[in-house]
Amino acid sequence: VLDPGHGGNDPGAIGGRTRCKEKDMTLAMARKLKSALEAAGIRVIMTRNSDVFIPLGKRARIANNSGADLFVSVHFNASRSRSLRGFECYFLSNATDDNARALEAAENASLKLGEGAEAERSRRLDRTLWDMTLTENRRESSLLSAYICESVKDNIDIGNRGIRTARFYVLKYTRLPSVLVECGYISNRYDEIKLKDPEFTDGLARAIARGILKYKDEYESTEGFTR
Repeated sequence: VLDPGHGGNDPGAIGGRTRCKEKDMTLAMARKLKSALEAAGIRVIMTRNSDVFIPLGKRARIANNSGADLFVSVHFNASRSRSLRGFECYFLSNATDDNARALEAAENASLKLGEGAEAERSRRLDRTLWDMTLTENRRESSLLSAYICESVKDNIDIGNRGIRTARFYVLKYTRLPSVLVECGYISNRYDEIKLKDPEFTDGLARAIARGILKYKDEYESTEGFTR
C-alpha cells in the first residue's frame, strides 16, 4: 500500500521558495513509485489517487483491509531550520530526537481535521495496539527502512539523514510492516530545487522502489528473515 500524505484541505508542508504544497508532491511521487513497482510485477494499492482528504484512521484501515504485505507512507519534510535537508525513512518507535518529535506532531496534526470520536476510541486502545504492533512488525519495518535508505544513498544525490523513528499515527495503527519516507526538505532551497525537477524525482522513486524490491527478495530468500 502506498499512502500519499495529506490532501484536500490538508496541504501539508509548504515550499520555502516556490510555495509548492506537500499534498501535491506526495501524490506525484506515489504515482511514480507505483509505476516503478508495477513494472517489477508488484501489485500496488493507493490510499488516495486524487486531491482529497483521507483521515489518518481511514488510511490505516485501507492498509489493514487490503491484504497487502507492506505499507509505505510518502511525505516531504519542512523545518524552521532552513539548513536541514535530506532523505529520511521512519519506522514505529519512540521519537529519535527533537526534530523527530516535531515532525511526529506535525504529521499527526490532521487528526484534528476529522477523526473526532474515532480518534478517542483509538486512544483508548492505544497501549494495547502499540505493544502488539511493536512486537509483530518492528523488525520487518526496521529492515525495510534500512533497504530503502541504502538504495537512496547509493543511487541519488540527496543528503541522507538515514533511519529514524517516531510514533506516527499511520504507522501505529497499521498491522503490517510499515514505514514513512520523508523525501527531502522543501523548506531547504537545495532540496526544494531538486525535488521540483521531474527527472530527479523519477530517479528518487526508482531508488525507493529498488529498496522495497531488495526487502522483498531478502524476505523470500530467508523465509521471512528466519534463516
